[in-house]
Amino acid sequence: MQGEAFVRLPSFVGQRPETSSLRERILSQRVYPTEVLRKIVRKIDAPAAWQAIPTEDQRHFVLTSFTLGCVSILAAFFPICGFPVSITGLLLGLYGRQATPLKTTSAWAIVLSLIGLLLTCINTLVILSIYFQNYL
Repeated sequence: MQGEAFVRLPSFVGQRPETSSLRERILSQRVYPTEVLRKIVRKIDAPAAWQAIPTEDQRHFVLTSFTLGCVSILAAFFPICGFPVSITGLLLGLYGRQATPLKTTSAWAIVLSLIGLLLTCINTLVILSIYFQNYL
């Protein structure tokens, strides 16, 4: 122990050993710009990393519900077709929202199916009111 005025105590489990100088501590904690960028990107992409990548079957399932939601708006003018199409699109959209990570597309499918169902109900009420006014 030449030149040292103190005695270094042994390090225990969980404690970091002391470095000899401030320069060594700074150099041991050096952070490069690419590491900083990597950390920032990881924080930004963290929610996406938690979600699973959808399979091909899940994509087709959600796309089917979205297509039925679009078709239900057109089928609303024919109540016989409008009810089954809009209800099927709504059920597939609700199931797709729970089962797949494609939540935005499933939400659009649900909204379009609800619009189609609402238009079908309005069209049915109008047709029934016209029928009862004219024939009864």
